Amino acid sequence: MKLSVFALLATLAPLPALAANGSATDLASQLTGQHAVYTLGLSKLRTHDITGATGQMSFNVVDGCTGWATTQHMTLIIRNVDGSLSKSVSDYVTWESKDGKTFSFKLTEHDDSGKEKIDDAGVATHTSSNDGGIIKYTTPANTELKLPPGTLFPMQHTEALLAAGRARKTFISPLLFDGTTADGAQATFVTILGHHVPEKTKWAALDKYASTDVDIAFFERKHDDETPDFRTSMRYYENGVATGLVLDFGDFVMTGKLTSLTIPPSACPVSKAP
Repeated sequence: MKLSVFALLATLAPLPALAANGSATDLASQLTGQHAVYTLGLSKLRTHDITGATGQMSFNVVDGCTGWATTQHMTLIIRNVDGSLSKSVSDYVTWESKDGKTFSFKLTEHDDSGKEKIDDAGVATHTSSNDGGIIKYTTPANTELKLPPGTLFPMQHTEALLAAGRARKTFISPLLFDGTTADGAQATFVTILGHHVPEKTKWAALDKYASTDVDIAFFERKHDDETPDFRTSMRYYENGVATGLVLDFGDFVMTGKLTSLTIPPSACPVSKAP
């Protein structure tokens, strides 16, 4: 199960060319820091093994001026067919430099007893102009994998899909490395479902931003399976906030309702035009 749903939120860094998948260059980013909380509810079951699910997810983005620090905390409680409850708690912490060169990551999970297990951790680096590079894992220990050319880090990936929405594209399919598996880069297929001009919303902080509806499917590159490993859809605003989440875990589907949103002021100096 891919628990790091929000490995897709964005950075202000200008993107290198995205080959045939489109480019985010020449488009000024409006992305900001954020603190968002979502209430998760069950919307569909595809198995008889469970009878219910609920949860909560909090997501924080901090503008570190030279990079973006993100933290995600998610709790899922699943009711099994025998009436017992299973609890899953995951924490996902990343740092992505605004120059697009470095991405550090750590994904941990806690079992029902509260014992912590580090699933994946390490540092990935873009070492070439075509976004190729290397991943050095500390968990699993002593593991190194190559980043194929064209691989985007999470913030770059989100900026790319927002750029695709602004350009009225119908889809993009960049590779992504977000640090949530030990298998390296994943294939993604992003369908652009619609683009919206700014409009009044429940959240005043979003009223001035355009938004894009997307459906994102994640695939393991080592298999030729047409069934995605994980799938999510949402409305992304140009400042990086997501609403209307749909999280498809395969056996069940959950929706995420934004219940709290804070946009902190930036502490970074504003660059002046020459």
